[in-house]
Amino acid sequence: MQEEMRQQKEDMREMKEDIKNTINNNINEKFKYLESKNDFLEEKLEIQKKAIDHFERFMRRKNLLIFGVEEREKNYHDLEKMVLDIIKNILNIRCEYNSIESVRRLGKKGEKVRPIVITLLTMGLKIQIQKNKKNFENTPYYIKEDFPLEVLNKRKELQVQLEKEREQGRMAIIKYDKLIVLNNRSPRVEQKQTDNQKRNLSESPEITENSTNNYQQNKKQPMKINKTNSMKNFVESNDME
Repeated sequence: MQEEMRQQKEDMREMKEDIKNTINNNINEKFKYLESKNDFLEEKLEIQKKAIDHFERFMRRKNLLIFGVEEREKNYHDLEKMVLDIIKNILNIRCEYNSIESVRRLGKKGEKVRPIVITLLTMGLKIQIQKNKKNFENTPYYIKEDFPLEVLNKRKELQVQLEKEREQGRMAIIKYDKLIVLNNRSPRVEQKQTDNQKRNLSESPEITENSTNNYQQNKKQPMKINKTNSMKNFVESNDME
């Protein structure tokens, strides 16, 4: 009787262990499935985010922001005419109504003057405006690129790093949302390379001079004549006579 009870307890213990292992295995499998699904969704979300960012960048590629233009327009056509007058009269660029796709004020109307978002018809006109922006000197107007808010925040963060790079003597620029260091060599390395170049230049005339002297010496040496062959030919010619 005691043996049977002991065996039953052992069987129950094994059953509990089996149930526990089964539950743990099921939980692990479920967790792995959810983890894999979560990774897939995150990857898909990242792809969609990149696609949206690319599309937004594409849509803004021909945009410019003009700041400092007083809000005295009454309708869309007034605003469009104001922009055209600025482009033609201040920037000295030939521009017509069909050169501009759209114009609008950015943000809600308040105390501050809102910038104007201009969507141009061609990239060529945008580049020309950017080249002539120096004409805005001594005026209340200035232009900027139309970046998304996320990119603007990123550029503000990069501005701090940009100043550090320039303080260390490196040439750096911010291109869209990335910091590009154009010159990553220290002045000491550049000076060493310059000294090596100067040393090579000072040594090169000696090499050229030696080469020239060797050539002249070889040129002055007379050609050696095979005397044996010459005497033999002379004797043979006399015998024939």
